Amino acid sequence: MITHKLSGEMSKMDAKQFKKEMKELKPGEGVTIGDTKYEYGADLSTEGTPLIDPGIGKTVSIRVFKFKINPEMKKNLPDNQALFNTHSKQIATILWADGLRPFEETPPRVIIDVKKGFYQFLVPCEARLHQMFFDQPQNLNKVLNKAR
Repeated sequence: MITHKLSGEMSKMDAKQFKKEMKELKPGEGVTIGDTKYEYGADLSTEGTPLIDPGIGKTVSIRVFKFKINPEMKKNLPDNQALFNTHSKQIATILWADGLRPFEETPPRVIIDVKKGFYQFLVPCEARLHQMFFDQPQNLNKVLNKAR
């Protein structure tokens, strides 16, 4: 749902109508999408507070499961939840065999690439009870420094 600041009414817009609405905006005006308000020309900077990850807490591993899209399904792909539900038991079995279980605090992510013909699930997981992690845990600071 998109609420235009000027009219204040909630309505579903298609892409063309949304582009038209955005062209008519002037600095200081904005749109509300869901609970988030976006202002045209707003400064989206943050304070210079560095991200500090002390490296304590549970060890969480992210496992990626990649599947090829059935050519017959390309036109009518189910929504992300239905797609995940079709593979959830298979994913849970593979994780269990590796001594892992899904990390309940963070939901899995679904990435669909119709052009390349695949979809994948990124599933955060943790070690099952009485299981050890063989992956070497890394804190966020080390991962981000390697990416630079």
